[in-house]
Amino acid sequence: MSMQCQLWMGSLEPNMTESFIVAAFHRMGQRPLTVKVMRNKFTGEPAGYAFVHFQTDEEAIDAMHKLNGKPIPGTFPVVRFRLNTASREARANMQSEREFSVWVGDLSSDVDDYSLYRIFASKYSSIKTAKVILDSSGYTKGYGFVRFGSEEEQRNALYAMNGYTGLGTKPLKICTAVPKPKGAPTGQNQSAPNAANAAYNSGTGDQSAAAVAPAAPVADASATAAAAQAAKTQNDDLQLVEHKKTIDIDELNQEFLEPELSLWDGLESSQWFPNEIVEAH
Repeated sequence: MSMQCQLWMGSLEPNMTESFIVAAFHRMGQRPLTVKVMRNKFTGEPAGYAFVHFQTDEEAIDAMHKLNGKPIPGTFPVVRFRLNTASREARANMQSEREFSVWVGDLSSDVDDYSLYRIFASKYSSIKTAKVILDSSGYTKGYGFVRFGSEEEQRNALYAMNGYTGLGTKPLKICTAVPKPKGAPTGQNQSAPNAANAAYNSGTGDQSAAAVAPAAPVADASATAAAAQAAKTQNDDLQLVEHKKTIDIDELNQEFLEPELSLWDGLESSQWFPNEIVEAH
């Protein structure tokens, strides 16, 4: 897969110049050849993204996995690296290829894209990408995706890597990830792995997958609370109406007649009579 040795870098602040970005990569141990910050062709203002050129595709993909999601040095408030494959050809190829991905759960907080990539790449030669899903604050959600170029290796990983120890502090949970149907809605409060497709899509660009889990992982607290509230609401809507209530007819009649009797009692005590009754006497 030719990437033309480039990465796309997004979410740039207006003050992030080419020299600033190059320096940030250098401080993270990476050596890009050039950086080109793109500008609005009408206003000349920075467009919020850049292209980072490396010596080889291997260096570019290594930098993407190593830096994605990590804080960019010299930014306050903290801005994180947001990197992806750059060329249209590479992105088109990734879309057109069949996706052989696995969902990886029970990732501890010390596991990042690069460590996830390295552990699988050391065992499987067809690894394309690895992505740990982060929340809006940049903290891991405890799961991620690994994409293979070989279906055979993907299937092997489902069994060989399930329960694997040596990455982070917990044994890994592995299950199949399948492409997300086009046009399918993406709920923000769904739990992983069933709604991990949305996070995977936003985290890696063109790849989207939904996990098919033999054993579902623990959802985050917000997702659990939302699901509980939804279930409660649904249960309230579906409550049965009690049709066996005992009806006391005498009590109902008394409630109906009481206002009428009170009226007549009031008329009688006031010594008021209608005209026709007076004339009759």
